[in-house]
Amino acid sequence: MKVIIMAGGSGTRLWPLSRENYPKQFLKLMGGQSLLRMAYERALRVADHKDIVIVSHRDYEHHIRNDLYPYEGYSLLLEPQRRNTGPAVAFGLTYMAEVLGTEGNEVVAVLASDHYIDPPEVFEKYLRFASQVATEGYLVAFGLFPDSPNVNFGYIKQGEEILKGEGMEAYRIESFTEKPPLEKAELFVREGGYYWNSGNFLFRLDVGLQEYEEHAPEIFEHMFKGYHHMLQHYSYLRDISFDYLEMERTKRGAVVPMRLRWSDVGSFEGFYALLKDEGGNACVGDVLCLDTEGSFVYSSGRLVCVLGLKDLVVVEEKDSLLVMKREDSARVRELVSKLKEKSRREAVYHVEINEPWGKRLLLEEGGVYRIYKLTIYPNKAITRRIHMHQDLICLVLKGTVCFESEGSSQYKTAGETFYVRRATPYRVKNCGFIPAELIEVRSGEYLEEKDAIPLEEVQ
Repeated sequence: MKVIIMAGGSGTRLWPLSRENYPKQFLKLMGGQSLLRMAYERALRVADHKDIVIVSHRDYEHHIRNDLYPYEGYSLLLEPQRRNTGPAVAFGLTYMAEVLGTEGNEVVAVLASDHYIDPPEVFEKYLRFASQVATEGYLVAFGLFPDSPNVNFGYIKQGEEILKGEGMEAYRIESFTEKPPLEKAELFVREGGYYWNSGNFLFRLDVGLQEYEEHAPEIFEHMFKGYHHMLQHYSYLRDISFDYLEMERTKRGAVVPMRLRWSDVGSFEGFYALLKDEGGNACVGDVLCLDTEGSFVYSSGRLVCVLGLKDLVVVEEKDSLLVMKREDSARVRELVSKLKEKSRREAVYHVEINEPWGKRLLLEEGGVYRIYKLTIYPNKAITRRIHMHQDLICLVLKGTVCFESEGSSQYKTAGETFYVRRATPYRVKNCGFIPAELIEVRSGEYLEEKDAIPLEEVQ
């Protein structure tokens, strides 16, 4: 089995946890693992690293590589422009057929990177069961039993039974309606025999290619010309989801209903439903709730206390604080739009910045200083650069780094410091076998990232 993981989405409904350049697939609210990493490890249950293709946007390259460290061997395809899941799946299929040499009868799973699915071993059973159906030429969707008329999901109407065994069933899809209006969603739930679409799919590679040729010939034309052609002409592809493009139109659709815990974690209301405890609250981090009920409370580090309140969302991040009624979760987008109008950095950038060499976490900032925690992965280096307006003091917390400056090299280990004066070229490399951690203090009259100029730009 081959796997395509869709990891290119950007989200604003979970601000300030997610940002424009830090979407929800990178959030770590469940046991310290991101949704992306959880999706990747689910994929490893049915495929090797070399058989996994991740499709994302070029802005997220370092996010993904750092988030999946130390895993390697997978393929990472980077979209030059965002074009939704329809073109993204086509991009992945073209790469598999041309570059990986995947046979037409190979089954391909298309998995979302930003969903919560538990337990993973049960999902694996559904994937293997569905592969039997896909082998017969069906395009398989995974359905969920609806508990409300939610207009954010697609609705699949069950047709005749195709396969049954080991407590699982597969049915033909009689109809597929993507995100219907509320009245229609209410009718579907009352009528019964409908499932929510989970956003995960399974089909043979040749079936996927045939479906694009039949239902999206303008995309297939680029697929036919090859992977590199698609990459160069990606901006010409339609911005449309796989659900609208294929699932609403296919005559080969099948659905496998799943009985497990699933959430698309699309809002704070979704997080609350997923994480709430017996007391009716969902608390993450260093949180104390007293005489409080029906609330989602998140702390990134500081102690957050909530007293005598009901049905609230309280989210504390290092650079921002959100407090609102839980019923207003859908309005977070309005808030983010207002922040963007005011050109607030917090709307776009997260306090954790992913770099080619690791991660940079903003701990504190003042008028003339910023303090970061750096994580440099083994055999990675902060490339030679120069600061024009900043002085740096670095303290090594863990690991061993090699600091190069002014023609000399020094090894620095835990508890040792080194200094970088402005207008002085330097380089820092992790020479050890574990991630190195450092505290970096920047001081100066200009503290923006653009002050760090790669050395080749000044030569």
